[in-house]
Amino acid sequence: MKCSILISTFSTMEEAKEISYNAINEKFAACANILPVNSIYSWKNSIESSNEFLVIFKTTNSNISKLRDYISARHKYDVPEIIDFELDNVNDSYFKWLIQSTS
Repeated sequence: MKCSILISTFSTMEEAKEISYNAINEKFAACANILPVNSIYSWKNSIESSNEFLVIFKTTNSNISKLRDYISARHKYDVPEIIDFELDNVNDSYFKWLIQSTS
């Protein structure tokens, strides 16, 4: 088993917190960090800029598809950012906690 990270952006702190809390409560993730960011992106043939909240979810690779589905079903954006990747280097004590928190 390996550790995975999933990132997603949300338009409000409330949405970011609600989805993070519920994902952890359902044991799809062990932890979520919420950071304010300013995003610049292309949307409908123009360049946009908006304040968003980036959430970094930590989970196991065995839970990543559940977490992706959970976020996708609840996200308010038409095209939500849901990006995940597997981590190769995680310290043992953190990884054990991560497994325990999502089991």
